[in-house]
Amino acid sequence: MGHSQGQGREALAPETFRPRFVLRTVVLAADTLWIAVFVALVVMRGANQSSFFSAAFFIVLFTACATFYGRLAYTISESGLTVRTLSDERHFDFDDILAVEVESGLIGPSYAVRTRLGSLQFSSLLAGHERLCRLIVRNARLSGGER
Repeated sequence: MGHSQGQGREALAPETFRPRFVLRTVVLAADTLWIAVFVALVVMRGANQSSFFSAAFFIVLFTACATFYGRLAYTISESGLTVRTLSDERHFDFDDILAVEVESGLIGPSYAVRTRLGSLQFSSLLAGHERLCRLIVRNARLSGGER
């Protein structure tokens, strides 16, 4: 039984799923662009106040998005699923996962994971989202959930 965990699951090496590299890169590029625009407005000295506020708004927006996407991670391991967000890290044992619902969306599938501790969601913006869904379904011993 060295190949399985206490309740008959296969040993599972930790695997982390993060937002797609392209998404993180585009958000960082947009942030950099708006910082450059802000610097250009400072150098021009003739820009009006609303231009500064607009550039500052986009800097704050894209910096927040870059920080959020940079921190977001779903890690699946023998002990369950751990979700790290901007302000929190939550762990869900496989036995606490009740269902995974998959719905089609404009940019791809969206996944709702129902647990005894509440629900969580992820989408096709995560690299490997289909594999993550399969691993959750298999290790939580759920039927369905996959398309």
